[in-house]
Amino acid sequence: MTVNEAHNIADKLRIEWDEFENDYLDGAWPGTRTVLLGHREGHCVFLEAQPDNRVFFCRIQKFKPESCIQWNADADKKDCQEGLEQLWDLGTDAEGQFTGDPGKVRELNAFLETLNPER
Repeated sequence: MTVNEAHNIADKLRIEWDEFENDYLDGAWPGTRTVLLGHREGHCVFLEAQPDNRVFFCRIQKFKPESCIQWNADADKKDCQEGLEQLWDLGTDAEGQFTGDPGKVRELNAFLETLNPER
């Protein structure tokens, strides 16, 4: 994301820039005009686990950076496949359909419907 987007997030969260830079950004990123959000436990520092630890919500959803807005979850993406396996014990077939325990597939599909009722 751009440095301006990072400053906006820090401002919205009322976090001083030095603290934001140290606690929320990946210090290994070599950019000067762009920065990379840090990751903890395999996911973005702003993804917050829900009680079942299988669902995560973005703490900065209302003001997330453009790169996050453009990113879409997809069954073809490696990190999505890993999340399905680790958190839901499910996989996908060649057509992108969920595979595994039918009850868990139904539960995941029901959850996805709550996120996008227009689907």
